Amino acid sequence: MAYHFIAIISDFSGGRRIGWHYSSEERLDKDYISKFFETVKEKCGKVQFGIHKLSTDSTSWKSVTQKDSFFSDVAVTGDITSFIDVISRDKELTAYDVAKYVLSFKPCSHLKLQKLLYYIYAEFLLKTGEKLFKDPIVAFKYGPVVEEVFYKYKSNGKSIIDYQEDATIKIFTDDIVVTPSFMKVASSEYGIEAVQSIIKVLDKYGDYTPFRLVEMTHQEDGPWERAYEPGENCVITDDLITQYHQYVTEKTLN
Repeated sequence: MAYHFIAIISDFSGGRRIGWHYSSEERLDKDYISKFFETVKEKCGKVQFGIHKLSTDSTSWKSVTQKDSFFSDVAVTGDITSFIDVISRDKELTAYDVAKYVLSFKPCSHLKLQKLLYYIYAEFLLKTGEKLFKDPIVAFKYGPVVEEVFYKYKSNGKSIIDYQEDATIKIFTDDIVVTPSFMKVASSEYGIEAVQSIIKVLDKYGDYTPFRLVEMTHQEDGPWERAYEPGENCVITDDLITQYHQYVTEKTLN
């Protein structure tokens, strides 16, 4: 007889389920399992797991999938460090993650998406003092741009980007369904603040035309104007963004 302990998370970056698998021919070591949870919490903070215990005739993972097909699509590891690496990657947002979330709620053109990403980044930066994503924002001719997202959607030209989520995720009950892009943002390190920033910007600027947004990002002495050099794709720094948007906010309040 073999005993199995499986902790499963959804890897929203990779679009799959990841499991930590611990098995033994003897009774499971509770101290070892506690050490696993303590290490994950120390390295990654609070994480939501699906916990499963079962017994089979072997310590192999194959015996688990043969007993219950529920586990057949789970990518497992018995190494705690490897498991933590996956969680850490999933907590870190990219500009593309945010772009997918935006498109799932507000289908728009390639040009408009870039400007919305900029305003979302600025909103989050002012709110938290942290980067929403590590991808640099650079000064193109028509305003702030994240190059990775630019090249992913460049072929769409002026057309509305036809983005559809591959699947949905059920939370708690069948009545609550969310998209993978939402869960990726919401489960990131500053998930609540990130979602709030996206919603605020979409509510405020979501119905603006692309060129209205271009005009807004081209304001005199704004971050784009101060960074732009024709053909150089200069980075628009966080300092430039913070200084300008804090000034605008204070001016509006006064």
